[in-house]
Amino acid sequence: MKSLTSRAFLPINTDLFNNPKYQELSCDAMVLYSLYSQRKEVSAFHSQTGNDTFTDSEGIFIYFSNDEASKILRMSVRKISTLRSQLIDCGLISVVRHGLKNFKIYVNTPETTPAETDLVLPWANFDFEKPIKSVPANSASTKSQKLPINQSNNNQTKLLLSRESNESVPQNQSNTPVTPKKSEKDGLNDLSLDSIITRLKDTFSLPVVSRLKVLANNSYTKLKWFSDTIFKAKSQVTKKLLSDARWLYNPASQEATRFESNDLLKRGLESALLQIAEIVYKGKEKIQNKAKFIYVYLRNFMANAVKQYLIDNYELTEDDEIELNVL
Repeated sequence: MKSLTSRAFLPINTDLFNNPKYQELSCDAMVLYSLYSQRKEVSAFHSQTGNDTFTDSEGIFIYFSNDEASKILRMSVRKISTLRSQLIDCGLISVVRHGLKNFKIYVNTPETTPAETDLVLPWANFDFEKPIKSVPANSASTKSQKLPINQSNNNQTKLLLSRESNESVPQNQSNTPVTPKKSEKDGLNDLSLDSIITRLKDTFSLPVVSRLKVLANNSYTKLKWFSDTIFKAKSQVTKKLLSDARWLYNPASQEATRFESNDLLKRGLESALLQIAEIVYKGKEKIQNKAKFIYVYLRNFMANAVKQYLIDNYELTEDDEIELNVL
């Protein structure tokens, strides 16, 4: 038994399983939280030795990028971003932007499981160093297997102080989640994000806007780029269609190239964004120029949607259909 418990493990706080507050938390999110928590312990160690590099007025924080977590947990960066959002929603972490690329992560202690809760892990955190009174197998009851509970995992954690960059929250931090104050820059980013989302809702469906927010990771700059790329692709398709005199003044061309009238464009855009996400972030082949790929993919999707709309809704001559091939 000693050979097992002396190994270096990544502990998971059993309150995440026992406390009903975290019932909707996925196991992947629990593992990500455990990574943050272990990094937290290392920061606490450095803080206690007088190194205040990772300490501010809100407490001790960590730097832990989604890219780093992605490599450790063998998941996509997008999946890590989703898991991190789960932890934020549960109050287990608070995230504040620091500079252009970095984020400070404040790791909060899980709330202790209420005493009246029916525990799903009643045997966890048992101290195996203490002798156990034996119970005959033929008379052992289920209750005899409910070993003593220690609601905190802190005493079971072995610190791996292998990196000077590891950081954390103080060990004496209370259970009250730390909610760092948003900087003026963060507030302006949120307002700008709301502004562009409001504009997009006037043109796109809500599912499309939701997909764009996820792809942009709630970044105003990225969301604006996606928006501009979509309209740039549509503008290119429209320009090619109207380059032929037979379509220039034809009302059908106006209907086919508008999201408001061409349902294939409006509905199909969500599917196109999902396929882009799958290819770019989960595809087996590495894409060298993601921006160019996304633009070309959107342009081809829109060209096909415009062409199909005209074929489905108008009686086209053979020459008309040949001209549509320029799209």
